[in-house]
Amino acid sequence: MQIHIFYRHYNIEGNDNKGRPYWFDFEKCFQNLLSSIKTHPVKLHVVMDGDISDNFINKYKTKFILHTIKAGNDTLSSLKTYNIISTLKNDIGENDLIALTENDYLHDINWVEKTIELFSTYNNLNYVSLYDHNDKYFLPLYDNLTSKIITTPSHHWRTTPSTCGTYIVPKKIMFEDLNDHINVVGDHNKWLHLNNTKSRFLLTPIPGLSTHCMDGLLSPTIKWEEI
Repeated sequence: MQIHIFYRHYNIEGNDNKGRPYWFDFEKCFQNLLSSIKTHPVKLHVVMDGDISDNFINKYKTKFILHTIKAGNDTLSSLKTYNIISTLKNDIGENDLIALTENDYLHDINWVEKTIELFSTYNNLNYVSLYDHNDKYFLPLYDNLTSKIITTPSHHWRTTPSTCGTYIVPKKIMFEDLNDHINVVGDHNKWLHLNNTKSRFLLTPIPGLSTHCMDGLLSPTIKWEEI
């Protein structure tokens, strides 16, 4: 089982101050990802929106496969990434996993082992996000949220209704649902659509194995600034 990461990036550095934690930095997030995968069966693709030459990520170009696109916004970048994945279908093993990753996520160092453990423990899984959404614990929208809890030898996982554009999926499910990912607009809407029309389910870990780096929305109970 190999994980194929498609990391979406554009020409940005430092902290864009969009409600970020004080310690947030795009390059540190990328360094963190590289550290977490260096001894594991992972193939890293960087989908770069724009020129790589004047961006920090150019320093690491020997560590990934580069795909250059011209998008200019998140929606078009996402669509072009799905097109790239489609062209590489024959290069991805039938039992492999595809991970779509945005550039403002920080990862627990053990996320690869725990992801492979999850997919090795259970058959017929659909989607996994490593982000334990903090808003599920305080928004009134989720006051009556019910989750099924499952365990692996080292972690707990729960079902959840939706996530962002960063998730992991088996190859088979990715290509069965590719048109849905392309045509349904809005992350929350897409996950509800997949559940309602195809009974797809989404798992997230407790505690989280990654976090979206936004103030007030970090995966809870973890000192992410130390990571």
